Amino acid sequence: MARDVAHGPLHRRDARAVLDDPDGFEGRVMGKPSRDKGARRERQIVALHVELGVKAERVPLSGAAKFRNTEKSDVDIYPFGPETAPFVTEVKARANGEGFVQLERWLGANDALFLMRDRADPLVVLPWETWASLLEVTKR
Repeated sequence: MARDVAHGPLHRRDARAVLDDPDGFEGRVMGKPSRDKGARRERQIVALHVELGVKAERVPLSGAAKFRNTEKSDVDIYPFGPETAPFVTEVKARANGEGFVQLERWLGANDALFLMRDRADPLVVLPWETWASLLEVTKR
């Protein structure tokens, strides 16, 4: 068994995905249950978009490798049609909502939450209903 000083013992790399992500887990090994959960959630996001009539597809090796010269991502969504450039998206899932609870509080019953940091572009958090209604408008 090889040992990586920064991340502990490594073994059976062929059965696990090596993470390379901005959440600080770069280089760590992800177990099969976590990888499977992520893939399930990504497929769920694709299915929700397909139900709306919007093309969406899981990125091969989702998050583990660059695809089509983009940053590593999980799902490509084509809100303006299948022949246009996709929205390159990331899917995060937490069983207990860790990291999401405060965002949900701030959002409340509003249609959008804008997160602003000094000298940076705002981030936008939308509930599914708002996102779906925007997608419906783009299909017209």
